[in-house]
Amino acid sequence: MNPLLEAAERSGQSRRAFLRNLLFSAGSLATASWLSACRNSSSSSAVGVLRSRLANIGPLQAPDENGVQLPAGFSSRVVAVFNEPPIPDNPGFLWHSDPDGGAVFRTDDSGWIYVSNSEVRDSTTGGAAGLPGTSREHVESLGLLRGGVSALRFDASGNLVDAYPVQRNTTTNCSGGVTPWGTWVNGEEILDGYMFECSPLRDGGEPLRLDRFGRKAHEMVALDPEGRAIYHTEDMAGDERFYRTIFESASSWPAGDRPDWQQGLLQVLAVDAGIEAARLGPVPIRWINAIDDGRPQSEVYLDDATIFEGNEGCWFHSGFVFFSTKSDDNIWAIDTIGNTIESIYNPADGPVGSPVDPEEPPLAGVDNITMTLDGEMVVVEDGGDMRAMVLLPDRSTIPLLRLPGDPNVTEVTGPAFSPDGRRLYVASQRALRNGLPAGFGTGGVVYEISLPFAVRVDPPLAGYML
Repeated sequence: MNPLLEAAERSGQSRRAFLRNLLFSAGSLATASWLSACRNSSSSSAVGVLRSRLANIGPLQAPDENGVQLPAGFSSRVVAVFNEPPIPDNPGFLWHSDPDGGAVFRTDDSGWIYVSNSEVRDSTTGGAAGLPGTSREHVESLGLLRGGVSALRFDASGNLVDAYPVQRNTTTNCSGGVTPWGTWVNGEEILDGYMFECSPLRDGGEPLRLDRFGRKAHEMVALDPEGRAIYHTEDMAGDERFYRTIFESASSWPAGDRPDWQQGLLQVLAVDAGIEAARLGPVPIRWINAIDDGRPQSEVYLDDATIFEGNEGCWFHSGFVFFSTKSDDNIWAIDTIGNTIESIYNPADGPVGSPVDPEEPPLAGVDNITMTLDGEMVVVEDGGDMRAMVLLPDRSTIPLLRLPGDPNVTEVTGPAFSPDGRRLYVASQRALRNGLPAGFGTGGVVYEISLPFAVRVDPPLAGYML
């Protein structure tokens, strides 16, 4: 069992409540001076219970000039719009359509970079919905792959100073994950998709295709450098598995260095007790070596591998891997030390609305997630109510924002905090300004949300490709 989890249970805290928000753990935030601490009166243990500022935000206000609903004290600005130049003085670079997964990197001038995937569809994409699709290699040979990754660079004052492409000639780029060495690992959400690594920097080096992640409909990525493992989700059509790529020897991933990508071993998760048992509490897991010979994973699925529906977000924090499944609106936690899995949010346990606004519907359409250093979890919705939601330990959720747009057409994507913890970047994937409807390949808006306080984050310094 993870030592943090052991300490929480000894203090009398609920295991699930702890895992819903590590902020409420046993003294894990002694250095977070901006948090208010109180004593857990239900326990004889002298363990501090710390409360997040995100738990104290008020209800959403009327839409602002950008059509965004925010709590009092928050504000928004539009930083990129499909088919428009983010930098007016650089009309040669137009922002991509269908912005999806995103991340932030620090820069050496005290600024930061926000990277954004383009999940634009092309003739390869039928396979993402379980339909026949043109092979990726054929479309690539014709030079017709339309996806990729773009970047927005901000200076130390938060001014947008540059915008440029960092990866092209890929398709249906969904989400990804940051590396400690400052690159962006991202994947293609098609049946025979690849994973890639790219630098967020302008002229940061050529992107690299990563072949030890299986050919599949890739979603989000979470790295555990100490455990020499990279976790990644698959999202096709309700018939998905959960994967990791491990580097078994210290030489394959030296401490403080990059892994040797060619030495990665693809594994798939098996929950022998079944996911229904895992909804009730922790159950053991095991990892099976997947067949990784260049064929799509959908052609070589192993019978023992557990099926999850609608795998989406994935995040590693303090020895735990959290991931979301959209089809059943569950959020799962894997204890990588204790080798267990359990659901920490399941709407079937009963609806829980917002404690600050009873009129707000419960969290739905769980998709990408982001977390602070203090374990606060923000979940964005796909098919819900166009919100980013804060998940609290008592299963209640507080809306952090609502973007304009029809949830039947678009979704909220790409959540990532700036290094100072005072800005949150999100996108409306298939809408135009003020929520005007668009469609696949014809829309997308990136917003910057300013907070009246700071959360604790530590994005890596943007790095170059080797």
